[in-house]
Amino acid sequence: MGHNPLTKPVQKGVLFVVSLAELGDNIYQIDVHDQEPERTSCYLIAAEQVALIETGATPGAGYIKKALKKLDILPEKVDYIIVTHIHLDHAGGAGVMAEELPRARLYVHPRGARHLIDPTRLIAATKSIYGQKYDQLFGRVLPVPQERIHTPADGETLDLGGGRVLRFHYALGHAGHHFIIHDPTSRGIFSGDALGVRFKALSHLMGFNFTMPSTPPPEFDPHQMVETLDQAARLKPVYIYFAHFGRAEGAGRMLAGLKEQVDALIAVGQRIHAAGGGAAEIEKAIWDLVMKQVAVHGLMDRGHPLLKFMAPDIRLNAAGINHYLGRDKGISNRR
Repeated sequence: MGHNPLTKPVQKGVLFVVSLAELGDNIYQIDVHDQEPERTSCYLIAAEQVALIETGATPGAGYIKKALKKLDILPEKVDYIIVTHIHLDHAGGAGVMAEELPRARLYVHPRGARHLIDPTRLIAATKSIYGQKYDQLFGRVLPVPQERIHTPADGETLDLGGGRVLRFHYALGHAGHHFIIHDPTSRGIFSGDALGVRFKALSHLMGFNFTMPSTPPPEFDPHQMVETLDQAARLKPVYIYFAHFGRAEGAGRMLAGLKEQVDALIAVGQRIHAAGGGAAEIEKAIWDLVMKQVAVHGLMDRGHPLLKFMAPDIRLNAAGINHYLGRDKGISNRR
């Protein structure tokens, strides 16, 4: 790729104090320090037109602004803000960034648009999950002006110029307001949460990409998630640009592994429900599966920093599996 006139040259692979990494193909990864480092990635595509993929939560907006400054990209030169879905760790900062980036048009799934225009219900739902931690984690969520929002159709493309064309694919299973973005130029998919989460530090320790499906309530659906994983595989990507966390090579292997994990998690949940258990027992069973994998590297204590990092994800996954099984059977949600 030629030098992009909007940016200064950046040495490949170098991390800055603003948590910025150059990944090639004019893609930059920004760590927005969601709760802690290496949890949530946003991505900047500095093509002829500039696109920011994900905003993270509002407290992370400062990292995005610092990254733009480091790259000498003026706020008015950013053309698009794209959020894969409206969960606040991905789109909570959309209103703030819309103010900071005055020309940017915001792309969001049609089912999510009204909640960015008026985030009242989205805020309330998130507070019901995170309780007293909400303000610290998500801060102030500003509305996005309706006239700034575009809702792409399934399969719609976005031409960034110079032959750089992104394509949007609706991607259900994690949430009903989710799409993934295929970028043929980089042979990658910007996945949000639809293709699972990747634990970077554990991946380095284990020697392979340590991933897990993301199955939170209330919209997790295993059948839709498997369809999404199959759809992504048909695109034949090399890379997945995980929101949680970072770019990883070997997309085909990861997608196949995630399908197997979805089946295994549902089987565990069904067994526990049949025995009268609920979310707490499912959470313990997921931990048991994880501990078997990591024990070969001497990680025997769930309090280890590399494992403690996973606790919020495992808790939400258990709640989502429990909710799905209760809903699927037409019975009240247990525990």
